[in-house]
Amino acid sequence: MTHNDSVEEMRRLLQVRLEEWRLREKNEQYRPKPVVAITREPGSGGESIAQRLSAELGLHLYDWELIERIAKDEDVDTRLVSKLEETMPTEFEEGMDELLGESDLSSQAYFGSLKRVLLKIAIPGDAVIVGRGSNFFLPPDRKIGLCFVAPLELRLQNTMKELGLSEKDAQKHISKLEAEHRRLARKYFQADIRDSTQYHLVVNTALVKPQTIVQIVKAMIMAQT
Repeated sequence: MTHNDSVEEMRRLLQVRLEEWRLREKNEQYRPKPVVAITREPGSGGESIAQRLSAELGLHLYDWELIERIAKDEDVDTRLVSKLEETMPTEFEEGMDELLGESDLSSQAYFGSLKRVLLKIAIPGDAVIVGRGSNFFLPPDRKIGLCFVAPLELRLQNTMKELGLSEKDAQKHISKLEAEHRRLARKYFQADIRDSTQYHLVVNTALVKPQTIVQIVKAMIMAQT
C-alpha cells in the first residue's frame, strides 16, 4: 500500500467513525466541533498562539500530549518519540538503522500511530493540534486549518531569544526545520506545506494581534457548528 492509499484509507475511516458518532447521539442536530489544526513557520509564534486559543476558547491543546499518546499507542518511551521528532531520519538513514537493528521506532510506525491518534482526536473535536501534519490529514470539514507566518527577520529574533542562538545559528535552525517539514509533508501526506490553498486561513503574526486571531477563530468555529 502506498502512502497516498494509506492516507485515503484513514480519511475514509474517519468519515465512517463520524457517522457512527452522530448516530449514537440522542440529539439529531449534534455535530462534532471542528479541530483547529495549526501549521506554523519556525519562529512565527504559533505555539504561544495555540496556547492562547486553547485557554480562551476552552479547547484541548495537543502538542506534547500527542507525543504521549503516540508513545502509548506504540508501547514505547515518550523520550524515544520525542527524539524521533527532533531528528526524523531520511529513508537512507532509517534503512541503515533497520539493517543494523538500531531502530526502536521507525518513522513509518510513528506516522501510522500519529494518524490513528489524530482520528481519535477529530471525532469529538474541541481541540487545538499544533503541527504534525494535522492540517494535511484531517478533512476540510473536520478542521479549521491555520497557517502562521512571519517575516524572516522577526522569526530570527524570536528563535535567537527562545533558543539562545546567534543569528547565524538561528538561520541554520530555521532553514533545517523548514526543509524537514516540507520533506515530511510531501512524503507522508502528499502535501506541499507552502501551498496556501491547504489552509482555511494564513495569518501574518507580525501584523495580526493574538487577540484578533482568537476572535477570528471563534467566529469560524461558530460558523461550522
